[in-house]
Amino acid sequence: MYIFISIILFSQLIACAGKEQETINKDISPQSIKQDSIPVFIVGSYLQDKTSISMQDIANGVQSGTISITADLQDFIVSRWNVKYPRIQSLQTWNDRSRTALMLMSIDSLSNRFLPLEIDSLDYFSYPKSYPLHLISSHPYSFDKHITTYVHTGVTALTRSTGIYLDKYPIEQYLQYIKPYFLRPDLIHISNEVSIDDTCSYAGMRLSFLTKTKHLDVLKALRANIIELTGNHNLDRGISPYLKALNWYSKHDMRYFGGGANPQEANTPLILTLKDSTRISWIGFNERCPLGECADNGPGANRYSDDKAKKLIDSLRSIGINTIIACIQFSEIDGYIPHQAQRNISKRLIEFGADILIGSQAHVVQEIGMHKGKMLFYGTGNFLFDQTYKPEVRRAYFLQCIFYKGRMIQTKPIYTFMRMSKEPDIASPQERMLIRSAILKEDNF
Repeated sequence: MYIFISIILFSQLIACAGKEQETINKDISPQSIKQDSIPVFIVGSYLQDKTSISMQDIANGVQSGTISITADLQDFIVSRWNVKYPRIQSLQTWNDRSRTALMLMSIDSLSNRFLPLEIDSLDYFSYPKSYPLHLISSHPYSFDKHITTYVHTGVTALTRSTGIYLDKYPIEQYLQYIKPYFLRPDLIHISNEVSIDDTCSYAGMRLSFLTKTKHLDVLKALRANIIELTGNHNLDRGISPYLKALNWYSKHDMRYFGGGANPQEANTPLILTLKDSTRISWIGFNERCPLGECADNGPGANRYSDDKAKKLIDSLRSIGINTIIACIQFSEIDGYIPHQAQRNISKRLIEFGADILIGSQAHVVQEIGMHKGKMLFYGTGNFLFDQTYKPEVRRAYFLQCIFYKGRMIQTKPIYTFMRMSKEPDIASPQERMLIRSAILKEDNF
C-alpha cells in the first residue's frame, strides 16, 4: 500500500511523512515469472500507430533485423530465437520521429519516451500473469511490489448539462464506457474545476460554475485519490463553496495539489511514497488566473512564475524526490496547436528539472511533444465536461501511467470521444485516428 505524504514549502521543503488466464512462457515456468523474471517489451515511438503485434512477427522481425534490441538482451535473443547477430539499437540514437521502427527492451530500459505494444493482444501492465515474454532477472522483481499504476485525466467540471444529466440518471450509467479503465489503478488523478453548493441550479448556468455534493460521488465511483486544483472555475461563486470542496476531498481521502485554502497550501507539492518506497511528486500552477482564481492573498490556485517553479523543483530534488510531474493550467486556446508561451513554459519546466509536463486547461485536445527526451502533453482535453458543440471539444485522452524504480516508464494515451448525451466514451478507431493525426506531429519530437 502506497503512503500519501504532503509537505509544506517555507524556506525549505521537509518530507513528511475475459483475459485473466495463466499461460506458460516457453523458457520459464509461471512460478519463476512471479518471483525472479522481468518483462520484455516491444516498443515504438508515439508516432507508431501499431498497438499489438504477434509473437511470431516479433521473432521474424528480430531474425530479419527489422526489429532491433537493446544490447543487454543479446544473450536472451540468441538463446530464445537462435539469432546469432541481432541488430543492436542504442537508446541514444533511437529515432523518436520514426513511425515504423520497433525495438525490444526489458523493463529496466523502459521509459515513457517509448510506447509498448501489446503482444498477441496482451498488455503486460493489465495482465502480467498472462504476458508471454519474460527474461530471467539478475535482481528481485515482483509486479505487486515494484509496479505502481496511475491514471491522469483531463478537464473535469460536473456542472451545467452534465449536472442535469446526473440529476436524471445514475452515476454508473454516466461512467459505463470508461469505468473499466478505473477499476485497478493504484492512483487516479482528477483535475476538478468546480466547487460545491447544494442549492445551485444547473438550468441556465453558463460560465459561472457550481456542482452539488452528491455529484462529486462521480469521483468516488472512479476511485479518485489525487485532485488537481489549478483550474479557473473553483472560485466562481466565492470562497465558501471552495472551502467546502476542500473539506469534502479531505473527508474522502483525496489529496490535492495546485490549489488550497491559502497561498502556502496552494504551493505545496503532493508527495507520494510508492509500493517500492520511491517518492514522486506533483506540482501544479495556473499560468494567468484570468478569473481572479489564484491564491495570491487567500484561497485558490497556485499562480505560476518561473522563479517559484524553479525553487519548488530544486527543493524537491534536494530531498531526493525521484520523479516530478508538473501540471499547468495554461491560458486557453481553441485549437490543437499550443501557443508559444505554453511551449516556452513547458520546456523551461523540463530544464528546471521536472520529468514530465501535462497541460490541464485544454477543452480542445492539444499536441504531444518531447523536450530533452522528456514528454510534453500540452493539453489532454475534456474528461468529464458537457461540451459537445463541435467534434474538437469532444476529442480527448487520458494517460495510463506506470511507475517503476521511481521512474515514470509509461504514459500511454487512451483516446476518448464525448457522446452527445454527455457520457464520456472510448474513441472509435476512426476518431482515434483523427485525434492522433491532429496532435502527433514529427516536428514536436
